[in-house]
Amino acid sequence: MIELLVVMAVIGILAALFLPAMVNAKAKASQAVCRSQLRQLGIAFLLHLSEHDDVFPTGAATSVKGAHPEDWIWWQVQPDASGTPMMRDGRGSALTPYLGNFNARYFRCPADKHALRREVAWKNNPSVEQYIYSYSLNAFSERGMASYISKDRSMMFLNTHSSIVNPAHKIMLAEEKGSPDDGPGSAVIDDGRWMPPGFPLTMRHFGKANVTFADGHVETVSRHFADSRHPQHYDPEL
Repeated sequence: MIELLVVMAVIGILAALFLPAMVNAKAKASQAVCRSQLRQLGIAFLLHLSEHDDVFPTGAATSVKGAHPEDWIWWQVQPDASGTPMMRDGRGSALTPYLGNFNARYFRCPADKHALRREVAWKNNPSVEQYIYSYSLNAFSERGMASYISKDRSMMFLNTHSSIVNPAHKIMLAEEKGSPDDGPGSAVIDDGRWMPPGFPLTMRHFGKANVTFADGHVETVSRHFADSRHPQHYDPEL
């Protein structure tokens, strides 16, 4: 009995030593996958730009603000022929042809549990739109980066990559805050547009976020990197 207790104590000590390391390793693996996905999305954007006269796709706003064929990601809820609310088929989005095919995981960080919860919420109530992804396209203003088309398509701003000042220093794709408990502030990701500084970056990667810059490279940055004091990291015209 004493020997059994000793063995159990040793196992307990080893578990206490190795469990945090395993959790940390899993978190780092998720961060690496997230960075890889953002890098692939960055390449897809550059390929899209090269075949569309340097013009960015639109930002994939909510249906209320206008869902367009040019949206970089299709996700909005629209009724089908029978009137049943359905999420738009992602295969039709502007970026899908440059990714080989559409797969929801390309647009969702594996560490983003909030996106999965939003997906469950949408399935439970399909008539209410829920953005079920982790990444969003810089839509700082009507001048970019995302192109802007009004809901009635009477107003269009077709923004170009070549108009960006210092693209290697401007965030193109952001990993936005996913829920109210994901750092300070109440604003959370709610569509395919990133609108800084009101919508901050996530803190899910050891207090930081992964982002893709307009030249295609990826970095892990703090949420303060893209706050109101640092518009040079998100305003295309600075």
